[in-house]
Order: sequence, then structure tokens, then C-alpha cells
Amino acid sequence: MSLKRRDYQSCFKKYLDMFSDYMGASHHWNSGYDYNLRSFDRYCAEQFPDDHCLSQEMVDSWCRKRDTEANLSCHTRQCCIVALVKYLRARGLSNVHGPDRPRKGRSSYIPHAFTDEELHNFFHACDSIHYKPGHRRQCDKLKKLTTPVIFRVLYSTGMRTNEARLLAKNDINLEEGIISITQSKGEQQRYVAIHPTLLPILRQYDKKVAELCPDRNYFFPSPRGGCLSNTWITAVFREMWDKYNSSHATAYELRHHYAIVNINSWQDMGFELYDHLLYLSKSMGHRSVESTRNYYAIVPALADTLTEKTADDTDWILPDIEEQG
Repeated sequence: MSLKRRDYQSCFKKYLDMFSDYMGASHHWNSGYDYNLRSFDRYCAEQFPDDHCLSQEMVDSWCRKRDTEANLSCHTRQCCIVALVKYLRARGLSNVHGPDRPRKGRSSYIPHAFTDEELHNFFHACDSIHYKPGHRRQCDKLKKLTTPVIFRVLYSTGMRTNEARLLAKNDINLEEGIISITQSKGEQQRYVAIHPTLLPILRQYDKKVAELCPDRNYFFPSPRGGCLSNTWITAVFREMWDKYNSSHATAYELRHHYAIVNINSWQDMGFELYDHLLYLSKSMGHRSVESTRNYYAIVPALADTLTEKTADDTDWILPDIEEQG
């Protein structure tokens, strides 16, 4: 996959083009890299107009923590520069070093504790989308088809929202029931098993959306033929959530819910608990088991609000694709 040239301005713009193409071809390019690399390029072009190559001063000055930044924000902003420097040094194209990175610190954020009633309300809203009077455009049809399915994928797999919206059509094996996640936060490809109740939903969705977008590249296509945007995910989740719920929640918190419900189900386990934690960590794409263990800090506070679900109680979460039109 070759990315289009981005009109970089700095003295090392050819290296930025090479790096952008490399990251795109390895499926690690994202909007955050694009924005911050452009910002770094403009900064170097403006502040070091007479320089002829990338310098340590450029890296250190742009990556320095700003007064308005938290440590985590600065750490995130630096990611693309760290990757760029690593790329150039590995090929003998530069001898600069990566920036000093601030400690991320422990987040005090506590994700929303979904209740059974809230989830029931949310998926009911997803299943009850109606066309506006006089509007049966392709974007309306796609929204009606996609909304109940993509959020069930997030709910039942614990995928990141970006991973779900960037799934290529061929990333989902509807015969074997396996999702291959290649465009992820980490650098390693991973596989996620599709729950048996979700598999027929995905198969029906695939058939129906193929009628609207026969040449699509993404499993969840946008009306313009590309992938769904972050803005679409955020806006549609908020629209569906607010129809019947008064609390605040985000689509990404479905991932937290997935982890917490799994961990809560292990409370009576002994030595096999670590094995389950390892499997969950790999399934969610965490770089280490420690990242998954962080959920233990919030599980006790949420355990009382998370209702145990049995097979008989989950019928409400399955949409009737045949009626989606």
C-alpha cells in the first residue's frame, strides 16, 4: 500500500515520504501519525530553514513537553517521531536519538459501568433506526445496516474502535469464524474468534452490504467507499445511546466492559486464572499482561453494577438482519 505524497516541506522531506510509505505498507499508519508528522515537518521547515538534514535539536525541541500538555499527551505526540528516528537509524540514514519521553503516569480515569438495562436500551436503538421521510439514500441504508452490527462486534470482541472500522473485507473469515486484526495499536497481528451468536449476524450483514457496495475493500464501508471515520463511530454511538439512556458513555468503553465482564467471571478460579488473563491479554492486543491486570483496580468498584448474563438472557442482543432492509 503506497501512500500519496504529502508535500512535506522540511530539508529531510524525502525521508518523511519513505517513512510514510513504509508505515502505510506495514499497516501502522494512522491519523495521529499523519497529523503529528505534518506538524513536525512544518516546525522544522519554519524554525530550521537553513539546515540540510534532520538534527538532534529538531527532535528535542519539537518533542519537548509543552506547558499545556499532560505527560500522556506528550508521550502520545512523540510516538511518530520515535518511530521515525528508529526507522532512519535502522537504515543508516541518521544518527539522531529519540527524544526523552515523560512517564505516562497512572490514569485516574474510570470507564462507565454499563448496566444490563443500558445495554438493552442501546441495542434496541441500534435495531430501530428508521429512514427519514423521503430519504432512502445509500448512506441511510448503510447506517441502518452497519450500526447494529459494528457495535455488537465491539461489544463481543473487545476490539478497539479503530480496529473495527479499519477491518478489511478479507480480514473476517466467515467460514472459520476468525477475525484477523492487522491495523492495530501494537505492531503484531492477532486473531480473534467470533462468538457463535455473532457469526450468522456477520454473514447476513456481509451479503446485504455487498448488494449496496459490491466493490468495497472494508468490511464496514463508508458511503464514499473508504472506511468509516472516527467521527462516524462517535456520532452514531452518541445518537443511539442518548435515545434511551441519560448517563454518559463512549463506544470505546465497550472494550473496557468486555475486559471487566471477563475478569468478573473468573472470581472463583485458582491457578488457572493467570492462563485466562494471558488469553484475554492476547485477544485484546495488549502488549503485556500487566496492561490487562490494570483492570483489576477497577473491577471491585464496578462488580455490583455489572449483572451476570446467562444464555437465556442474551436474546435481546441479537439483531434481526433480515428486517434491516
